[in-house]
Order: sequence, then structure tokens, then C-alpha cells
Amino acid sequence: NKVTNIREGLLGRTAEWIYERIRLPIVPLYGGFPVKLRTYIGEPIPYDPNITAEELAKKTKLALEALIAKHQKIPGNIRRALLERFDKHQKDD
Repeated sequence: NKVTNIREGLLGRTAEWIYERIRLPIVPLYGGFPVKLRTYIGEPIPYDPNITAEELAKKTKLALEALIAKHQKIPGNIRRALLERFDKHQKDD
């Protein structure tokens, strides 16, 4: 799941579990954990006036999926995210 890291930082799996069971948009006051959210900027996609908007969208989607595959840790874990937040000796990507 590509949005796992955001869920960990904001809601967590508990809220997702509750929603999956009752199917109502009700969640407990939960989340807002002090985890690090990082932004990764990939290589630029060069401008080519000869491609269509659909081709550009496909190139963009593939580039974004490659960034996610490279940097996102699967499966996500709130405990690990909290430990990374306070780890002073964490290796940078």
C-alpha cells in the first residue's frame, strides 16, 4: 500500500482496522505521532514537445512509483517510525 507511511504518521492501523470492521467514517482521536515525514525529489523529467499529455502522465507515474519503491519501508510500523524520529545516529538515504 503506497500511503502506509502517511497513515502511520496520522492515523495508524488501529483506525483503519476500526473502519474496515464498521464501515462508518468514525475514527478515535488517534494519531499525530511525532514521526519524521521525508520528501524525496527524483530526477527531472525532461521536456519533450513531441509527447502527448497521456505519455507524460505515464512517465510521471513510473518515476513516482520508482521513488516509492526505493524509499518507502514496507511493511510500515509505528514503533519503528517513532524510534527513527528520536534516533540521533540514523543513516541518511
